[in-house]
Amino acid sequence: MNVKGQGLFLRESTGLVREIGPWTALLMNTAFIAFQSSFILLVSSMFNFPRGNPLTAIALAALLFLPLTILLNRVGVTYYRTASDYIFITRNLGPSIGFATMFMFVVDQMFFNAVLISLGLITGLAPALLAIGLSNHAQGLISLANSLMSNPLAIFLAGSVIFAVFILINIASSRAGTYLASAISLLGIITFIVTIILLYLYTPQIIKVINTTAPNLLNQASTVTGSLPSNGTVLDTIYLIPYLAYVFPFVNFILSVGGEVRRGSAMPIAIYGTYAISAIFLALGIWVTTSSLGINRLNGLFAIYYGLVSGVTWPSTLPPPYPQALLIMALRNPVLQWLVAIGSFTWYVNVVSVLVIQIARYLLALSFDRVLPSALAYVSSRTHTPIMAHVTDLVITLVIMYLYNFSVVPLLSATMDVSTLVTILMYFMIITITAIALGIRTRSIKTVALGIYTTGLFAWIAYEEVTDPMAYLFVPSINTYIIGFFAALFAVGVAIYYLVRLYRLRRENIDINILFREIPPE
Repeated sequence: MNVKGQGLFLRESTGLVREIGPWTALLMNTAFIAFQSSFILLVSSMFNFPRGNPLTAIALAALLFLPLTILLNRVGVTYYRTASDYIFITRNLGPSIGFATMFMFVVDQMFFNAVLISLGLITGLAPALLAIGLSNHAQGLISLANSLMSNPLAIFLAGSVIFAVFILINIASSRAGTYLASAISLLGIITFIVTIILLYLYTPQIIKVINTTAPNLLNQASTVTGSLPSNGTVLDTIYLIPYLAYVFPFVNFILSVGGEVRRGSAMPIAIYGTYAISAIFLALGIWVTTSSLGINRLNGLFAIYYGLVSGVTWPSTLPPPYPQALLIMALRNPVLQWLVAIGSFTWYVNVVSVLVIQIARYLLALSFDRVLPSALAYVSSRTHTPIMAHVTDLVITLVIMYLYNFSVVPLLSATMDVSTLVTILMYFMIITITAIALGIRTRSIKTVALGIYTTGLFAWIAYEEVTDPMAYLFVPSINTYIIGFFAALFAVGVAIYYLVRLYRLRRENIDINILFREIPPE
């Protein structure tokens, strides 16, 4: 059957252009993995397992997740198409499962965008601004920082403007969106390096500022750490590994824009280079921070800040104990203060800069296969951007951001905190299961073994997060509402696929299943 002759494909090409080279691909993929915000996550969560060795945990996690990186690279170099992972799943596991997976994942990423911008303001920019305000006695900055940490309207308005700017730039030009993401990624890497160097150099001043501003706080922190519950050194170290699931698996951005990546070395450089950069800088950041400030002090400071210690409250004269905020208190140079502050914000929005690209490409791919409305597959011949896909992302994400910041639906707000767990259960595990199915079909023992191993690894990570949600997901419990929300999205995706298939069979005499027997033309 001549598929193209039957009018099944929307056009000869998506309209996207292969203009992403190896270094741009590397920077964009590094923005997506966001090792800097993962650094903040690990530093601020170690107190849950106070006797663990974070450097050992990073080394073990880097080894454990390396097979997944190998698998994702295979997918990328095999399917040089937009949404390579979607093509991989639909063509090897089944179109309905593949569509439902990516449908759920797209919505999940919209949730993630909404939360990440809010977190970038609350835990990235605001503490840094508060530190600048406190160190310079600038009441205006202190008020602004407090608003960005606690005022839902301020957080929503600031987040909405930032997100809208990202979307508008990407609508205006595909190349501009790519350059923006690359520039933010590079700025995030540079400012992280500068921050780590300054942390090392200014350790005595940081300790002096804390002792001067809040006498006896460091002694209390060290005492508190000794009373924190522990499973012992070995188990605490192992239980730190699930935090690294927030970083190492996420080398998959480049797969979503595979149709825009130049053939050759760009894909492997992006995937393996991102993995190496993230592992090295994350380890260096943790080593410098824990050796300079002391791991026991850090654990105690965060336990006090989160209100887990009776009789001890966090002093209002200090910003939250994030390393970059404490560093700013010790710096007297305003240029360095603002560089660290702005840089710490890029550690969060670097992900947003590439997520707006990723979401639009997934929407394009789902509509390109004639399951979602064809309007979402429209790519402007002038800007080379899927305009309607970007607009759809903007509208839905702003709605989610509003619901999240104003806690309109409390259960929905709780659902946001488990997006990583959902990604593991309903995205990464489906990719690894697809690898098993492909290995069985092609009789490749290596592929089957790779799929079984990575599926087992993610199953263990998911088990740990479900059984200890307060430590990993920052919610008191996991219930049917939280998991059920995304499971329902997956089920809706399956239903949409079959309803659209039935509709097109009856109205257009076209079976969209045929599309999934071939790889779409580029």
